[in-house]
Amino acid sequence: MKFVFKQIYKMLMQYIVFPFIYFKNRWGKVEDRLVILADSKHDSCPPYMISIRERLKSEHYNIKEFYIDSSRHTRKEVIDSMLDFMHIYPTASYVIICDYYLPVSSCRKKKETKVIQLWHGCGAFKRFGHDASDDIPRFYIGSPIKNYDLVTVSGDACLTYFRSAMQIPDFENNIVRPIGAVYTDKFYDEDFIESCRDKFRFAYPNARGKKVVLWAPTFRGNAGRTGEKKNTKLFENMRLDINAAGRELPDTFIIESLHPHMNDGKDSIMTTEELMVCADMLITDYSSVFFEYLLFDKPIMFYVPDLEKYTDKRGFYLNFNKLPGRIVRDKKNLKYNIKESLNNDDMSEQRENFKTRYMNGCDGKATKRIMDYIEGQI
Repeated sequence: MKFVFKQIYKMLMQYIVFPFIYFKNRWGKVEDRLVILADSKHDSCPPYMISIRERLKSEHYNIKEFYIDSSRHTRKEVIDSMLDFMHIYPTASYVIICDYYLPVSSCRKKKETKVIQLWHGCGAFKRFGHDASDDIPRFYIGSPIKNYDLVTVSGDACLTYFRSAMQIPDFENNIVRPIGAVYTDKFYDEDFIESCRDKFRFAYPNARGKKVVLWAPTFRGNAGRTGEKKNTKLFENMRLDINAAGRELPDTFIIESLHPHMNDGKDSIMTTEELMVCADMLITDYSSVFFEYLLFDKPIMFYVPDLEKYTDKRGFYLNFNKLPGRIVRDKKNLKYNIKESLNNDDMSEQRENFKTRYMNGCDGKATKRIMDYIEGQI
């Protein structure tokens, strides 16, 4: 019931409050070099658009930023931030987001204003948007993800899935483009790679001389929220399973990287992206982080003791049994599969096939292509 009321509240904001503010300010002239960066999942610039922000600054664009983590602030604070956005929205040449951001989709925007949706992950793994009823319910009137002029995806194989999830009609099929994920550009930067390794050596001296295994599970909710205690209990059991397997492998160092909402809001020493650079192997469950890890051509393992239940709840775009990594259902097999993956990697060909299809836009030049679009060269 709480979920239903939340959706009704969002619809009221989308179709009454936000459009009213936009209409009041729509007579303002669109400013040539005004770019808005906005996000409702972070209190500062999300990692998914930092490189764009830096490039825009270097080119002397007029940048306005609206960031607020809706899970950490009161409803009033969130709405106030979004109302401030709506006052400026009619005068912006470009708006850049990387997740759902309701105000962007709440009105008929000016044609001169271009909205760029960078998205916050690579590939297309779990169903999302209008393809997942627990993401956007079927009773939701209209769409909280519209008004996009450009949606960037990591590779050609993602196009169909994003058009479906965002309900982009066939006659607008040029909106979704395999330009690449800008935050993967850093994986081609030798200075970034070396800085990650230096940081890791300092932060985790006990890992020296060992194989580093990164466990990066998907976000499973918060134990304080109704109906999510089972998910949190399952996550804790998975954590115990993986740590126990690691203790039985003395030459292995296992480190976990969790979503901030799974980590009690504590800041991590290193980000998931930084840890990926240093890891010899990735363990995940249903997180799209494995697509990014394909760029390193190292072993991947999927630990999924609840596969049937998760499939029924959310569903996937991909055939789970054909993923480019070992699939482990039983904790008894964890130790063996970790050891085998590290010592007898036999899935390089499958990883290369996935990389070619789902990550071909991530070649270290995605940020440049976005800037070309903004400057009218695409």
